[in-house]
Parts: sequence; C-alpha cells; structure tokens
Amino acid sequence: MQSEKSEPSEPMVAEGSGPNEPEKSAPSQGSEVQPVPRAKGINAVAVLWTFGKCLGALLPVYLAGYYRVSTSLLVCGMVVYTGWKHAREAKEERLRSAMQLLGDEQELGGLKMSKIKRDLPAWVNFPDVEKVEWLNKVLQQVWPFVGQYLEKLLVETIAPSIRASSSHLQTLSFTKVDMGDKAMKVVGIKAHTENDKGQVLLDLYISYVGNVEIDVEVKRYFCKAGVKGIQLHGMMRVILEPLIGDVPIVGAVTMFFIRRPKLDINWTGLTNLLDIPGLNVMSDSMIMDAIASFLVLPNRLVVPLVPNLHVGHLRSPLPRGVVRIHLVEAQNLAAKDSYVKGVMAGLSDPYAILRVGPQMFTSHHFDNTDSPKWGEMYEVIVHEVPGQELEVEVYDKDPDQDDFLGRTKIDLGIVKKSIAVDDWFPLKDTPSGRVHLRLEWLALMPTTDRLEQILKRNESVTSKTADPPSSAILVIYLDKAEALPIKKGNKEPNPMVQLSVQDITRESKTCYTTVDPEWEEAFTFFIQDPRKQDIDIQVKDVDRVQTLGSLTIPLSRVLSTTGLSLDQWFQLDNSGSASRIYINAILRMLWLDEERITADVSSHLESGGKQLPQETSPHSSFATEGLLRIHLLAGQNLVPKDNLMGGMVKGKSDPYVKINMGGETFTSQVIKTNLNPTWNEMYEVILTQLPGQELHLEVFDKDMDMKDDFMGRLKINLKDIIDSQYTDQWYTLKDVKSGRVHLVLEWVPTASEADQVDQVLHFYSRQSYQNKAIPSAGLLFVFIEQADGLPLKKSGKEPKVGAEIVLGAMSRKTTVCDRSMSPEWNEAFCFLVRDPREDILLVKSMVFLLQLSHSWTLPMGSLVVPIKELLAEPELVLDQWFHLDGASPESQVLLRAELKMLIPSKCPRASGQDKVTLKESNRFPDQRKREGDVIQKSSSVDAPVETLVPQVLMHEEVHEKTPVADVTEDTKEDASSPSVVKPPHTAPDLSFANEGLMRIILKEAEDLVAKDNLMGGMKKGKSDPYAKITVGEVTFKSNVVKENLNPFWNEMYQVVMKPQSGQDVLVELYDKDMDKDDLLGRVNVSMADIIHSQYMDKWYTLSDVKSGRVRLIVEWVQTVSHNGTLDKVMQLQSLQSFNNKTVPSAALLFVYMDRAHALPFKKSGKEPKAGAELVFGNTTYKTKVCDRSRSPEWNEAFYFLVRDPAEEMLVIKLSSAWDQPMGSLVVPVKELLSEPQLVLDQWMPLDGALPESELLLRAELKILNSRMTEAPQACHPASKKTVTVDAEKNEDGSTLPLDDCATVTSPLKYPEEATNDAGSFMVQPPDATLVDDRADAEEHRTKSDHQVHTEDMEIQDMMAEDAGLDDQAHSTVSDLPAEPLKPKVDVSPQHTSPSQDFGTEALLRIHLLEAQSLVAKDNLMGGMVKGKSDPYVKITIGGVTFKSHVIKENLNPTWNEMYEVVLSSHSVQEIQLEAFDKDFDSDDFLGRFSIKLSEVVRSQYIDQWYTLNDVKSGRLHLILEWVPTVSHSVQLDQVLQLQSLQSFKNKAIPSAALLFVHLERAHSLPLKKSGKEPKAGAELVLGDTTYKTQLCDRSANPQWAESFYFLVRDPKHQMLVLKLSSGWDQPMGSLVVCVRELLAHPQLVLDQWFHLDGATPDSQILLRLELKVLETKMVDMISGGTLPCADPSSGSGNGQVKLSLSYDSRETKLVIIVHACRGLLRPSKDAVDSFVSIMLLPDKSKATKRKTAVKKRDLNPEFNERFEYNLPAEELKLRHLSLSVKNNSASFRSRDVIGQVQIELAEVELVPGVTDWFVLRDEAE
Repeated sequence: MQSEKSEPSEPMVAEGSGPNEPEKSAPSQGSEVQPVPRAKGINAVAVLWTFGKCLGALLPVYLAGYYRVSTSLLVCGMVVYTGWKHAREAKEERLRSAMQLLGDEQELGGLKMSKIKRDLPAWVNFPDVEKVEWLNKVLQQVWPFVGQYLEKLLVETIAPSIRASSSHLQTLSFTKVDMGDKAMKVVGIKAHTENDKGQVLLDLYISYVGNVEIDVEVKRYFCKAGVKGIQLHGMMRVILEPLIGDVPIVGAVTMFFIRRPKLDINWTGLTNLLDIPGLNVMSDSMIMDAIASFLVLPNRLVVPLVPNLHVGHLRSPLPRGVVRIHLVEAQNLAAKDSYVKGVMAGLSDPYAILRVGPQMFTSHHFDNTDSPKWGEMYEVIVHEVPGQELEVEVYDKDPDQDDFLGRTKIDLGIVKKSIAVDDWFPLKDTPSGRVHLRLEWLALMPTTDRLEQILKRNESVTSKTADPPSSAILVIYLDKAEALPIKKGNKEPNPMVQLSVQDITRESKTCYTTVDPEWEEAFTFFIQDPRKQDIDIQVKDVDRVQTLGSLTIPLSRVLSTTGLSLDQWFQLDNSGSASRIYINAILRMLWLDEERITADVSSHLESGGKQLPQETSPHSSFATEGLLRIHLLAGQNLVPKDNLMGGMVKGKSDPYVKINMGGETFTSQVIKTNLNPTWNEMYEVILTQLPGQELHLEVFDKDMDMKDDFMGRLKINLKDIIDSQYTDQWYTLKDVKSGRVHLVLEWVPTASEADQVDQVLHFYSRQSYQNKAIPSAGLLFVFIEQADGLPLKKSGKEPKVGAEIVLGAMSRKTTVCDRSMSPEWNEAFCFLVRDPREDILLVKSMVFLLQLSHSWTLPMGSLVVPIKELLAEPELVLDQWFHLDGASPESQVLLRAELKMLIPSKCPRASGQDKVTLKESNRFPDQRKREGDVIQKSSSVDAPVETLVPQVLMHEEVHEKTPVADVTEDTKEDASSPSVVKPPHTAPDLSFANEGLMRIILKEAEDLVAKDNLMGGMKKGKSDPYAKITVGEVTFKSNVVKENLNPFWNEMYQVVMKPQSGQDVLVELYDKDMDKDDLLGRVNVSMADIIHSQYMDKWYTLSDVKSGRVRLIVEWVQTVSHNGTLDKVMQLQSLQSFNNKTVPSAALLFVYMDRAHALPFKKSGKEPKAGAELVFGNTTYKTKVCDRSRSPEWNEAFYFLVRDPAEEMLVIKLSSAWDQPMGSLVVPVKELLSEPQLVLDQWMPLDGALPESELLLRAELKILNSRMTEAPQACHPASKKTVTVDAEKNEDGSTLPLDDCATVTSPLKYPEEATNDAGSFMVQPPDATLVDDRADAEEHRTKSDHQVHTEDMEIQDMMAEDAGLDDQAHSTVSDLPAEPLKPKVDVSPQHTSPSQDFGTEALLRIHLLEAQSLVAKDNLMGGMVKGKSDPYVKITIGGVTFKSHVIKENLNPTWNEMYEVVLSSHSVQEIQLEAFDKDFDSDDFLGRFSIKLSEVVRSQYIDQWYTLNDVKSGRLHLILEWVPTVSHSVQLDQVLQLQSLQSFKNKAIPSAALLFVHLERAHSLPLKKSGKEPKAGAELVLGDTTYKTQLCDRSANPQWAESFYFLVRDPKHQMLVLKLSSGWDQPMGSLVVCVRELLAHPQLVLDQWFHLDGATPDSQILLRLELKVLETKMVDMISGGTLPCADPSSGSGNGQVKLSLSYDSRETKLVIIVHACRGLLRPSKDAVDSFVSIMLLPDKSKATKRKTAVKKRDLNPEFNERFEYNLPAEELKLRHLSLSVKNNSASFRSRDVIGQVQIELAEVELVPGVTDWFVLRDEAE
C-alpha cells in the first residue's frame, strides 16, 4: 500500500524499492537504473511555503522564551504530540489492515468453499459452529438501508434532543452520516438445544470492520469532531423467548455479549485528542463501559415483539446459579524477580485475578515464593450456562508493572454438571506453573427446607477472605413508583433509589422530572443469614440529599411467603400519603447437592480440606545460605585528598571504607589524617550462593563541609571467595593513582554437628576487633509454616495473625494473614547465633522467642525455644508442632528450626591438637594461637600465588623450636636457621620507663602591649595575642584571642620527658598579623624549679616589652606503679575542661619491643625483613626494619599517653618491610591493671601468623599521680582571693581547675536535710618557708595526717561519697594544707531565687488586617501593560520576624493575620514593617514604616492606618495591643471565649496566658551507666515550643538558674514536660506538670522541689512555675460587638452544628439527629448550599455514610433529620462520629468542605443522650 508521504522516497528508489513496487526492487541483470531527473530552477511559492512552515514552528518557541515559559512544558508538549501521532498512525494502520484482511478473506473464502464443495461429500456437516454466508449476503444487501435509517435517526431524533438538553449545544448538527459499504459480518452461529425447551439460544460471532464516517459540528464554538472507522469483534448471545403459539411465534428477542467485545474507534476533528497516549486507553474503556452498561452481562437488550409482555423478567432473569470458588494454592510458578540487574535470579510475588463476566476478584500476594498458598474463597453469580467461563490469571507483584505468570480458563458448564470440581489446572502462555482450584455449583432453591443445614455447613467453610460464605441470594426487581412528593418550589423531582442490604448499597438509574418514575432494573445481593438481615430502600432526589421516601423490608418476611417471593406495591415512609413503590423481591437458597458429588471429592469437601501435616514443607532453597566474614585490616599508600592553604600545601586524608555485599552496606570508622590507616574491623553477611554476586569496596576521604572524596574501589567475585574459602590478601584499589587495602575474606563452612561447639567458641573468644564485633558461632534457620486452633478475638471475630520471631537483638515479622484461626505463612528467616549454649534463665538474648499477635496489637500466644535444645537433636533440627503458651490448649504452631554451626577454616579441628600453651596465656583471652596450614597469597587480585607453609610442631617442655624451611621452586636459599634460645623476659635499659609528665596550663594574660594600629597609626588599637610554648624540641601554639589585651586561654599541654637540669620552658606571646607577627613578650621557667616545686601557679612578668604578664600553672606529674589513685585521676578528667579540648592523661604506657620468634617466611620463600608498627589511639610508632631473619631483634622502647586504661588497647602489627603482614597482637591496657606493678613481660602469640610465632615485649603502665587528686593545692600567696563560683565556673564561663589560685566558697546544698548553716572548707596558709622547702612541707603534711580525728575522717568519707571530687572545686583553697579539712553541710533552699525581672514580660499582639493603594510593581508584555502586585508583609520586633501570606495580584489586599511576641515593657525597641511584591527573582519593595514599642505600651491598644514610607502610595491597617498580665484567673473563661470568637487566616490562635519557668537546680541525679556523674541538661516542652538549658559539668547535683517562658493557649488542657538527660543522649528522669494545677494555687505560682519520674527515689528538681493570665482589652469588646477579626457567626472555627446523640440499648441503635447549623463560614463569594454528611469510622466501605437534604443559600440552615445505626454496645466504643458540613454548590477550584466535627463515641454519655452545639473545624485542625 503506497504511502502518501512520497516526497523523500525518490532517492531510495534508485537504490532499491519498497515492498509495494516489486518491479523496481529486482532490476534485470546488466541493466542500469536511470537516475530521476531533477527540476531546474527554484519554485518561489515552495520556498515561501517552506519559510512559512519554519516560521510557524519557531514562533511558539519564541513566544515561550519571551514570556519565560519553562522549556519543560515545550518538551512535554512534544512528547504528547509524538505519542498522539504514533497512536493515531497505529490505529489507522490497524483499520486499513482489517479492511484489507476482510477483502482477502472474502476472496479466499469463496475459493475455499468452492474447493470444499468439490472435495467433501454432501452428507458432511459441522455441527458446532455453522457458517451463515447467506445471512452475511442479506446484511450486505440491506446495509445501505440500515445506513439511511441510522442517518435519519441521528439527524431527526438524536440531534434535536441533544440541542434541547443544553444551551451550549443549540448549534449542534450532524454534517455527515455515512455508514460505509462494509456491512457487519456474522462469522458463525452456534445453536444450544440442551437448555429450556421454551426458548431458542443462539451464539453469534460478530465481526464488524466498517468505514463509517460521522461528523458533528457545533457552529457556536467552531468545534468539529467525528468518527472515521470502527472495529467491533465479539460473541453476542441471542435468546428467542418466550415461544408462543401465535405469530410471530417469538415473544421477544434478547441480545447481550457474554464477554466484553473488542472495540477500536478512529477519531477525527477535535476528538483526535482522545488518541493521546493515556487518553486513548481511557476513552476506549469509557466507551466500552457505556456499551457494557446495556449490552454485556448482566445487562441485556430486550426487543419485545408482542404487546403486553412483561419485559422486566426478560431483561433481568434469575441467575442460573452461583459458583463458590476456592483458590487453594499454586505450584512451580515462573520466577520473574531478579536482583543485581538480572544477575541474581529470584522467585516471584504471585497473586491471582479471577474473572467471571464483569465480576472480578484479586487475591492477596505472597512475597518471594513460587508455591503460594492462598486459601481464599469467592462467590460469583452465573447468568448464562453454557457460555460463561472462569478466567484465572496469575501475576508477579512488582512496584512498576506486574509480570504475567500464566492464565487458565474453566467452562462453568462443566462445574454445573459435576457439582464440584477439585483439581489442578495448568497455566497457559507460561513455561511452568499450575493452580489448584475447588469449584462448587450452588443451585437456587425456592424453599427454606434446608436453610439450617446450609447455615451449619457454612460454619465449617474456612477462608482467608473477609467475607463469610453466603446462604442465599436476593434478587430485587425495582419496577416503578407513584405519586412521589414534589420538591420545594413545586418542582418535580429526579428520583433514584438506593437499596442496601447490610453493608452493600446499590443505586438505580435516575428518572428525570417525574413523580411516577419507572426504573425496571434488577439488583442481586448475597445474603449470609436471611433470618437477621433487612432490605433498606431509600428513594432520593438525584442530589442524594433530599429523601423522597424510605422503606425497610425484613428478609424474614420474604422467608414466610410461598416461593420466597414478594411481588407487590409498598407504601413509602417519610413520603407523601399516596407515595408507593412496586418491588418484586425473590430469595433463593444456595444449595450444594453433595449427593451428586463423587465420593473422593465429597470427602475432601466435608473435611474442608483441613489435613494437618506432620512436618513442614519448606522450599528446596531453605537453609542453603552461608556466611561471608569480612575482616578489614588496614590500608596503605592511599591518595591524599585534603589540601591546606588553598591547595598550596598537600595534606593527608581521613579515610573510611564502604563495603557493599548482598544488599547490605557496612561503613568503617574514620581514621583521621592517615594515608596508612589501620581499621581492624569485622563484618558478617548471610548470602545465598547465587552466580554473579560481587563484593564492592570503596574508600572515601571524610570531609565536613563538602562531599566525601573518592579514594578508590575494588570488586571481588563471590565465587572466587567461595572457591578459596579463606583469602588473606592486599588488594590494589582501582580508579586511583595509588593505594591498596588489606582484607581477610572467609566463606565460613557450616556443619550440622555440635561436636566442635567448644572449640569454635574458644577460638572466637580470643579475637577482638575495633568495631566491637563478635564472630557468630552458628546460623539459625527458621521456617514457620502455619498455626492451628488459635483463639478468637474478644469481639468473637477470627484474628488477623502475624508472628514475630526474636533472637537476641534481632527481630523478624511475618506477613499478617487474613482473618483465620489456622493461618498459613510459609516464610523462612535466618539469624546469627553468638553462643548456642547459653542458659535461657541467664541470657535472654540467646533465646529463640516467637510471639503471635493480632495485627501486632493483641497477643495470641508465644513460644520459647532455647537454642541449646537444638544441640541435642539429630542434625541440629527441630521440625514439629509446638504448643503455644498464653493461648488455648489446642493452639499450636508448625515450624522448623535448623542450626548450622560455623566452623572457620583456622579453627583447631580437635582439642587434642593443642599440645603446648604458654603459662601466661590465660591472662590474655583476646589472644589466640592458630594451628594448621597457612595459605598466603600475593597482592595480585587476578592471579594469586599460593605458598603452603607446613605446620611447625612445638615441644611441651623445651623452649627451643627448630623451624622447617619452606620449599619452593623459585628460590635456592637455605631458609633453615640454627636453634634460637628464647630468653624468658626482656632486658631493657635501666633508663626505661623513667620519664615523667609535665603538664602546662596556659590560663590568661594581663596588660599586654597594643600592637595593632588603626587609621594608618593615628589611632591605637589592641592586639590579637597567642602563645608559643617550647619545651625541648616540642612546641605548642595556643588559639588566637581577637582584639584583647587581657586574653583568657585556659588551654592545657602535656610533655613526656626525663627530668634533666638545664632545660627551660620558653613561653612567647605574639600578636597575630597578616604579614609578620609582633612579639608581645617572653618568659623562661626553669625546669629545675618546676621539678623542685612539683606544682606552680603564678603570674610571670613578660620580658623584652613595656608591660604585660601571663599566668601559668605548671606541674611535674610523677608516676606510680599501682592503680590506687586511678579512680581519682579518672574523676579529675571529668571535672576539668579546657578550651583546646585537651583531656588530661591518666597514665603513661611504656612498651619495650625486644624480639620476635618463628615468624613466617615471605611468599617468595625468603626470610622476612621484620618491622613492627605500634598503634595506640591516634599515636603510631614504627621500629626499625631488621635484616632478613625469622627471629628479629629490635630492642627499642616507646611510650604512649593513656586517657582511659579501661577502654584503650595497644595494637602491634608485624610486617616484612612494611608490605607483607607477618602477624599482629592486641593488648588491652586493662589487662595490665591486674598485674603486679602493672607490668607484663613475656612471650605473646601472634595472630595471623604461624602457631609458633611469638613476640617478646614488656608493657609497663605508670599511673600519673597528679597533685590535683590530693587535698586543695598551693597557690601564690600574693594572688590569693576569695570568690564564690557556681557550678565550677568563673565569671567568663570557663571551668576552674581544682588548683586555681583562689579561695572558693560554694555551699553544698541538700534538699531534704540540713545540719547547720552555710559553711566551707577552710585551710590555713602555712609558713612561707614551707612553700620553698619541699621536705618540710611534706613532713608538715605527714604530721597533720596523724592528727586527724576519727569523726573528721567520717565526715570526709561522707562528703566524698555524696559530692565526689567535683565538690573540691567549691572548697576554700590556700597553700599547702596545715590542718585537716572540716566540712560543714549547708541547708538546701526550699524555694528558687530567680532574678528580679523574672516574670515581668508581657505580650505584644499584632493584627495585620489589610492594605490599600499599594504600588503596582508587576509589568506585562515587557512593560507595555501595567500589572498589579503580589504583596506580603515582613514584621520585625525584638529579633523576631514574621512573614505574612502572599496575596496574588491585588493592590488592596486583606490578610487578617495575627502574630504574638513576648517582650519587656522597658524595651526601647521598634516595630518595623516592610511590604514587598513577591517575584520569581528578587522581591520588589512596596514601602516601610516603624512604630516605637513605648507608644504601644503607653496606649495599650491602637487601631490605625499607617502610611507607607519611601513609596508613592500605600497604607497598612494594623491593630497593635500591649497585653498586660495578671496573677489571677478571674477573666480566664472570657479570654478563652475570645479564642472561639476570633478567626485569622494564618490559623493563629490567641494565647490565653504566659507560663514563666525558672529552673534552678537538681539533686541526687542517677549516675551514668559507666559509673560517672552525668553532664546534666534539661529540655522543656510545652506544645510546639521546646527549650534546652546549658549542659552542666559532671555532677549529680547540677545547677542551671535559667528562666524560660511559654505561650499558653489553653491552661486547662496543656501541660509542661521536663526531660533531664546526660549529654542529651542518656535519660536521667522526667517531670510532667499540668498547667491547670497552677490555677488552684495562690498567685498562680508553684515554687518547690519536684520528684523525677524514671530516676532514683531521691532524685528531685527545684523549679518555679508562674502563670500570668493575659488581660486583653478585647474581652470588653465582646459584649459591644466591636470585636476585631470576629467570626461573623459569633461562634468559633468555621461555624457550629447542633446535634443530638443517644443510644437505645434495647434495640441496640445509635440515634443521631442533625438539628441545624449556624454561622457557617462562606469559603468564597459564591452562595453556600449546605448539607451535612455523617459517617461512623472506621468504615472502609463507607456503608455508614448518611447525608441530609441540601439547604440552598443559607448560612444558618435547619435540617432536623434523624439517622439510626444498628450497632452493638461493644462496637460502639470503638467507633467515632465524623460529621462534615459541605457546600453542594462548590466549584472544582474551591473546597466543598466547610468544616468538620470528630466525636469519640466512647467519651459521650449516650445512654441519657446529649444535645449540644459542636464547633466546626478545618480538616487540618
């Protein structure tokens, strides 16, 4: 078929032609194709036309750019146009192909028929489907006349009726009606003779491919539309009935489609838009729905042929029967899900769709299975048998588009013959899969003889669907009504009918403008128990609001009739006196004729298919997972990513690692400023051995401000890891210049025996990792299949059961099954098991716990299975039914628990192989020895080279080892070495561990020289001082204090050094400048003086400058070899804080590296060049690299600063020349605390090396014996002063050290007891000679210690227990103590002591009303047309800024917004207001003005227009009110009433009061979990406002003395919540105070100690709560009616509604009467046609929805309508009433909901009843 677009086809003809020109496609051999001659010259018209088309195409683009239209709109338009074009061409091609096929078929059919007639004998026929060519010939002949009839029908009948229906369509006309020359064709006819003898049943297979053309034009709007071509294919059933004994023999013809026909329409004109993708599917489905509404079952087209025929029964006959469908299960479904972009194959998430005609059901879906077990039941009505089929389609649930898994069809005629079919049906159009269905034919019985038997049978039917089985069906024939009431205004109604049975409601069609409607419709309902259900009939107007009549017919009345049928007139209630309705209600029982069922099917049906299996049947893939253990050790030569000084200096990196495997991501810790980091972290992931999985590792540099920098990646195939089982290797990073990562990857084998549990657990106990990971000892696989005999809910309903499985901290949940007492899950889970032997009474985390509950809220039973029980089972498997605790006796659950032990490859296989252990090995449980062969691999990832190192045996008694050399092909070196004698201990130098610590605290400076000059030296400035402290070769630099000649640093530095004479501490002060820093002075402190004095705190005068001095605290901290003072040292850390974030060290760790023994060979077979790297926290040292030897000697010493000996650890890594690891050792420092003299000196086994590899070292811990841990220390006598500090802080907020040169007086206060008045620790100053003479001072202190009385010692101990070391900072300090300390306990205050201005603030209330004559800032069409503005206002006062809403295109906007701010009346601030025009780029200025706050305070109330400044015109209308406060609640009710009388567009609610809170202190707070005192902070919450106090230093008795205020909207309901925590992470207690409690106290004040919840019994907090009621002047305006911003309804919210609520307990009815509404809010300028909608929630099906009549144009409508609900009392407590007042005339742009009311029925006294006005609120409120 030649295309019309032939312009570009000419060049292609020369090369080869298209399919429609065969004569050109194959030229004869030897001939040449002549080129087509081109026309010479240029056609001017063609050029102009081309130019015009280009201009027309570019014009929209130009206009879009000119008016700033987004390019996305253009792209979207192009996409829509392209899709429309494609759909249009595809539809035209389908129509052309169908027409061509029809012509070819006719031609070919004629040839075949002639051949058949020649070949077949005359007696051969086709009895099933017969061809009726004679009928097609008749249709072809009469088709033009059919077209003439349809044209006359459209033009003369349909067009006038359309024009009369709407004023907009008065110019509509059919301009062309042509039915074409293609007639409808009947492909075949099948006649059914097995049915009723009184009818003829024919199936006509219709195919219509017509070239019909119908054009419609609406001249008024210049609209043209039409249709050009229609395709229709389907099977139409024609029933000729009743057959009568007179002409025309047939009483009527009934026609309908059993299934929806296929329809395709080709649109023209304006309806081309319906071919846009998305709309084409929608339009075709809408048209198909219209056809189905009267031509597809259950709808029928009846054409009566004789008069006085009852057409209703023909149009809606009784169904043939009902089929109950049991969707049981499916098997072997195709797997459609895949992971990792298709590399990993998964299963499917199947669900089924079942269709019978228009009835469709969708099952639940099951996740990740190919054998779902649905167990669901559905019931369908069968209208025609044979003919109707059950279609089952199975799909895979996906987030985007569901995948097809197969389909099957079952003829329901077979089910009718067999009564019951229980079989597996294979799925078609799929490679595998079958579905199990049980189908039951339920016949319709016109008697009630077997009703009881049916109901009893239905009780035994179980299903996971919510709907119970039905016992009957009800068919209601709605015929007509008469004398319906007239609407208001004497208008005839448009009646329709709502028919309801229980929760199901159906609606009839609408008959317009008549009081005698005729519907002639039928409705079918399923009935569960006809003895208890009713038919509810409501005749309403088309708006569903005005009720024209109602009727209730109990089904028990139908049961009492003959033939179970009511066919009569019924008088309507609540209607006219003559109003009635004609209804025919027919009830039919659903009977399963089990006598006609075969024996095997019958027995299966009687048992309900419930045969409990004895064991589970998990999928074959169950318990096949394995464990991958990833050990991230270290990195080397990583790329530096951090740059300093703008990139001029290359820095380092802060590397961390991300590991992704099996959908899980692990992130390591960040190692700061290190290109060779050591992580030592371990991760575990459970994996299925699927092909294509890879381990992805990426290294990043951590940045604070920007995106983390990439530092390399690598990929490792899981198959390679599984094949090698264990890999210890350096991997080179890809996509970067340098860097590699050291990984140990182990695919841990599993075993089903428990004989190696002890070895595995012992092996794991000696491993430790930096991320605190604990290796798992086993995998627990759990398959939970089903449960049986679960208890019912309290309401009597079956539960929706879900199972929660808990093991330790891991918890898994199954899906929640549908309501059933025997739920089925068929779900599998996997857990990591740390120690399967733990006793369940001691360790809850090792208990396998299963809990069953209803929807996770109502417990249904539980099961506890200790893991150790599995260890005694064969193959570690339990597979059985378990009884449930806390349920009924017959409740049980079927599950399989299978334990797989994880046996690492490096674990000893038998305990007898460990022949030798070191004597000291028990001291280090974290260390381990490995036995067996060691596999070493090179750093190449692609081609690993393995070298097998044989095991070296150890003798039991002799400390000599003879290593066996490795044998390789690449080396000829003799690796053997003579026997090495191992010394038992190290031999360090005598100077080892003799260092001490010097601690320097740079406190402050005074009177520094000013070095900065301003204005070119004309004005003297200040300085920016900082300090440089040099001790030997170590230099420290302090922070810079900007523009200060008296700077305060409070920084601490530590230097480890040996006490040598001749050294000095040099302190230099400089002024920080941009070019060269200026000297501010220096001072030298002799090292000898420091060591002699031990502790110095003094001011030093700066030299080389005119003035200035600096204060230093210098201490020489000696070390001790016992841990007696460690606790005090650790407490000292918590009590001191420094501005440079330095933490005082608690100890020094000295390490002496002596030698190693029996290190492994290198991969090349050579001996290693051994070096050791020692890592402690952020400190790293490296030894020298020894010559090649397996027993290297270093004899090197190192020291480390230890902050917390209980937490830190020393890591030693041995390697050959820093590239090939040789082993490692981890020594926790806490192990040294239990050793004599805090020393470990021994041989220690190495991890990751040979079993005999050992390391000899000495680790010695020295505790720092700081004098700050003793009694209060000495200070310079000249600087002695007495100050009072609070919470250990001085005036500038810095923390005072314990040895500060001041006499500190701080009372120790207790809330409960007080022994005497305020006191302090007083220490007498010693003689001056004692300060200089250290020995005398020591002697003096010793003598004083002997003179301490026993009572004084008891008091000291008591104070140490109560207050801790932090209370020493509050004591009075002088020089060295001469007398024992005698504390005096202070009395705690009973009340707070806030400042004088506490609670004196008041409230400023700002009402932004409107504006006028604003300046127009928006311009249109490039400024040619003046526009308007989009104004908004910014209000700034007291550091607070409010911003109003934007009013679009308005120069006289109305905001009606309110803002509140709390201020002091003595403030000198101004209220600043600015108006702006909202724009896309920069907002335009519309004016400003300011108002002094003092004027508002003086006037109290201002209502005024303010002129905008700095603009031509404009003014703002404001109401400013200064609201004072009072300390009584006399006017509180009136203030609260004010909230309901005012409404603001910004939803602001006026505050009723101010709550002032003063938080003073707390007492006896609990200690932290670590035993330390908390850093207490308090969080105060009231409504949406939250405040936080400062964090106090560590103390159980913190002091804050902070004040806060809150805006209180409703003092009667709001509450203050106060939460205490340590560092905002560990809760310490809470307090809840209801604001209404203050209303009962004098002056509305509470000032007392409060007990804390969730803390210790002694924990208390002291605070003051003061409520101030706002005394607004607007209260006086209420009675005068002059209240600004008042709601016109004088109510609250959006209006009010009056309701009566009551409950009749005898009839179990809830009665709701809607009386009236008042003061409804008008949402727009349009009229309000209000009605009330009621619903009882929860209600998913909206069956409880009721509506009142519509009241036109009334803001205070009266309804007086009554609604009743049949609800039991128990269910009533679970419901709440949702009432909405709606606007029936709301446009699509405005909201239809005026307001809502939510009423909890459980909170209302319904038995006596209540009548009240309820406030309507917005939905958001």
